[in-house]
Amino acid sequence: MAPKFGQLLLWGNLITQEQLQQALSHQKEFGGRLGEVLTRLGYISEDDITRTLGMKYGVPTVNLDQLKIDKDTLSIIPVEMARSKRVLPLSRLGSILTCAMEDPTRIDVINAVEFQTGFNLQPVLVPTRMMSEALDKYYPEPHAPLPASPAASVQVRNPQLHDITNRLQKLPPEKLEYVKRFLDSIL
Repeated sequence: MAPKFGQLLLWGNLITQEQLQQALSHQKEFGGRLGEVLTRLGYISEDDITRTLGMKYGVPTVNLDQLKIDKDTLSIIPVEMARSKRVLPLSRLGSILTCAMEDPTRIDVINAVEFQTGFNLQPVLVPTRMMSEALDKYYPEPHAPLPASPAASVQVRNPQLHDITNRLQKLPPEKLEYVKRFLDSIL
């Protein structure tokens, strides 16, 4: 049986037995993950938590602040999936897609990404804070809607064209860009 997370922290001299007991009491009363509780109480850093979890699961850790991810790699996973599953593609080598994850034990996330992309996923572990910052950097949330184009204010008499215009106006900017490129290519 694999050692418990708290035991690994004790063996690594990262916390004391007293700190572990206090954190477990706090966790029992207020809930949350043990690592988050220990960090909130100031007993251990987020980096120490990540390294220890990496050792526990046999998964490498990575510092996203030191990486620059190219756009081709980022485009492998759709924005919605990256943000909802909290997964970030880092590199691709053959059929292997290396992705940063907060929890490499989430088989459902791994399976969803593999199904969506067609690649075999190789997870690496990152802290929650770092993942949030990277997702904001590489997959920013859309801000205010784009101002209506002059064409949007034109009265459309053809019902099919009216339907298409309405659908286009509801698209997020990144999808609208794909439609624009497609139309440019056929016109």
